Amino acid sequence: MPDVHPLIRVVILLLFTAGMATARPELLAGGTLLLLLLYALAGIPSPAILFLMIKRLRWLLLAILLVYGWWTPGESVWPDAGALSPSSEGLTLGLLRVMALVAIVAAVHLLLQSTSREQLLPAIMQLIRPVTSQQVRERIAVRVLLSIEAVAQVQTLVSEVLRKHPIKSWRMSSLAGASRLLYRTVLDRAAQAAIMPIKVNELDPPPWWQWIIPLAMSGLLFVPV
Repeated sequence: MPDVHPLIRVVILLLFTAGMATARPELLAGGTLLLLLLYALAGIPSPAILFLMIKRLRWLLLAILLVYGWWTPGESVWPDAGALSPSSEGLTLGLLRVMALVAIVAAVHLLLQSTSREQLLPAIMQLIRPVTSQQVRERIAVRVLLSIEAVAQVQTLVSEVLRKHPIKSWRMSSLAGASRLLYRTVLDRAAQAAIMPIKVNELDPPPWWQWIIPLAMSGLLFVPV
């Protein structure tokens, strides 16, 4: 999305997330097509990172499917299994929720890969400008951005620590030692990051016509079912 203003991108992501969270089949289908189009236009940035993000959610996705499949009343998929069988309605709802979460993760990944830190931070500040002061805007925007980036950084730290100090046994004492080492490493890295300056550049307001995109999405989102 090279020609779309960063603020518009953030607003689109928020609306997209709201739409996917409803798990309405028509919105999921439309959202998936939109994602495929945007990924094609962006050249499918860093697909390996996206697959890794989804892989790390596999247990949550499985839990969602199990909860909906086995705890939603409806027609049994395997009648002979009795209470051990999931319901067809539950599996359908669970799959829709899984698809929604995967779509949201893919949308976040696309935003982070196509929007630089120098663009994203002032875009967040512009978004919350009407309801905050300058000081609060800077604090919130920096916290949001650092939180987004922290996941990948902590995962990298874990890999580095385990590579240098592999766990030789699964005893509690060994695991506790590795945890303490990782904790100290994270604190040291955080202390270094705390003194790194974060420069915030002001963005020009987006062209008025680009607001048509989120307005159109809002119209589709709030269409009665």
